[in-house]
Amino acid sequence: MKRNWVGAFCLMIIILTTAFVPATALADDDKPTIGILSYDVQSIRSRTIEGVFDVLQYHGYLSRDEIESARLDEDLFGEKLNIIRRDAGGDLPTINIMVEEALDHGARILVTTTTNVTLTAIKAALESGIDPPPLVIFALVTAPYASGVAEAPCIKPSNVVGSHALISYKDVVELLPLQNPDVSYIGSFLSPARPAHVYAVEQIETYAEELGIQVEPSPFIDAADGLIGAETLIDKGVEMMVSLGFPTSLPAIIDAANVVGIPVVSASISHIPRGVHIAAGFYAYYDEGLVIGKMLTAALDGELDPERTRVHAEPKLTVALNMDSVADGDVEISSALLERADFVYENGESNEEFVKPAYPDVDMDARLVERAAFLDTLFCTDEMIAEQLAELEADD
Repeated sequence: MKRNWVGAFCLMIIILTTAFVPATALADDDKPTIGILSYDVQSIRSRTIEGVFDVLQYHGYLSRDEIESARLDEDLFGEKLNIIRRDAGGDLPTINIMVEEALDHGARILVTTTTNVTLTAIKAALESGIDPPPLVIFALVTAPYASGVAEAPCIKPSNVVGSHALISYKDVVELLPLQNPDVSYIGSFLSPARPAHVYAVEQIETYAEELGIQVEPSPFIDAADGLIGAETLIDKGVEMMVSLGFPTSLPAIIDAANVVGIPVVSASISHIPRGVHIAAGFYAYYDEGLVIGKMLTAALDGELDPERTRVHAEPKLTVALNMDSVADGDVEISSALLERADFVYENGESNEEFVKPAYPDVDMDARLVERAAFLDTLFCTDEMIAEQLAELEADD
């Protein structure tokens, strides 16, 4: 495994010094400021931020009225907490701008979603000259170790914690024979500039090979390559397409697939409303918000030791079908896959029943005990750190 600059910095910190973000440092200000930075809130990913808000309310940092204001993507100057709220709207160049704005406005904790926002925030925090560096709490990062967010669950910059949106590509690939027991040749899309794409295609190729399925990758440079790539794969005779391209390319890919009646599969459930026929992957967006919300409130209370908190990960596979797109392409979905689906999208609507978990009506002491018990499950022992460092050295 090649180490990037983030990994090298992290290793130096662990080996050469015992310094870390002091537990009390984030709780000294009368009214702390945090930045909540997202890549594209106009999607199902917004549930993650909603989960964060709910945990902030549960621990007394936000009122319900303040949450309603924060949901408007506006900066909030609340009674106990200031929030700098920024969203890139799916535009990569905007990420740098919004991270710098949050830091300029005094944010000393950056809550980030997706890989690109997280990497930018980590770099900006470490280069900010602020001592200690602002804490970065990340979510919805699908490949933290391949992308350079961290090297291993306990091996990461000392100002970084978060949750790995773990997708089991093995489970995704094993769904393909459920749709077509005779599948042997599939196409996929790869953006070489995106580490998460490279990692995903490598995983798909590994598990597909175990099932005797050949994967034909089609490289992406920009969104316009979608139609060309799809038509090229179709000409080569692929039986399915597993899309990992730019979301803006999906309509062209799906249109091309519909002409010949082959299914398009996505490892992102958020692509279901965009028209993919089958989606299978991580969908615990609200749960991710609860996880990083607990980390955030612990940091605000001075109870989080980022250096000793491992990256959270809990794999869950959700399967969804877009029956409107299936009908448009005259794609035949197997009865086995229909039975496996957790929900379907039909007539422009999802039949998913999203119900928030009940929050126990207990006093604050009980809430703090509950949070502490959760954080204990993420504690990095000396043995865990040593073992993970040894594994990294062996890989080198």
